[in-house]
Amino acid sequence: MKPLILATTLLASLGMAACSHATSTPEALAKAVQAAFDKGDFDAARKLADLDDAPADLHFYFFENVRECSTESTCSVSASPATDEDRAQLQETAKQLNAQAPAVDGMITVTTKAKDGSSSGKMTMPYAKVGDGYRIVTIRYSESERAALRAKSDKALVDEFFAQGIRDSSGELRTDWASAATALPADGGAPGKAFVAQTRAMSAAVDAKDPDAAMNSGGQMASIVHRDKDFDGKPIPLVERQRKLHVQSLRMLRDVKVNGGYQLGDDVVLLIEARNGIGWIERGPILLSRDGEYWSKAGDNLVSYPATP
Repeated sequence: MKPLILATTLLASLGMAACSHATSTPEALAKAVQAAFDKGDFDAARKLADLDDAPADLHFYFFENVRECSTESTCSVSASPATDEDRAQLQETAKQLNAQAPAVDGMITVTTKAKDGSSSGKMTMPYAKVGDGYRIVTIRYSESERAALRAKSDKALVDEFFAQGIRDSSGELRTDWASAATALPADGGAPGKAFVAQTRAMSAAVDAKDPDAAMNSGGQMASIVHRDKDFDGKPIPLVERQRKLHVQSLRMLRDVKVNGGYQLGDDVVLLIEARNGIGWIERGPILLSRDGEYWSKAGDNLVSYPATP
């Protein structure tokens, strides 16, 4: 499970939809969330949280919790009235994201404990009365904020990324990329071509619902995430691996186009335009580190927005 602050921030990113009669009280909403998460029912969970306007990271974190609660963790869902601290945190999140916080009635808390006892955590989601029932509600970005993301130039995104400093493979924070790195050709050179081929292979594995192919389509992280055996050497059922691949695919990059970049040793910053698993545009600089024959993501300063205004 993701840490509370991260999950709360992400789940406070965008608005969610009107509610159903099944959530006529906060307790009914909590019960519906509990049932959907226990069963790993993606469709039922989605009905409780309309994600049409939500970014890919929010899709991923929400459905990863649904998946984990049905396989790897025991989850307990409860509803409680919102505190002044809860509202203040939402207001602060909204301010940081240049968005508006909703009026909230309370918080849905999902408390988790790994079945093997290895970890525990919680995720919180704000709820409010919407229409004739209760629903998960979140901060909304204005149209002007989305327009600002669309209008932000690639040069501005690269300049921001270099100015904030980039940690190289040794862990050193370097702010001299603009002068120290070697400019790559328009297609990103060998690293750019390799990354495009790598993302195409992973996309093909997703489309084929083939976790074995996904396991072998990336570096060390891909081999771990999509592994066919758990850490005790026990085979993981194919259906569970396919569900994990589906959830992971929501934030994967597809149809990657490289528009130049920079290389400094075994690290490269590629300027890309792509779409993610929910169809949104992902654009800007992405930091990749050499991982054997592959390139693994180590950071980015990408902007993300729907493909159509």
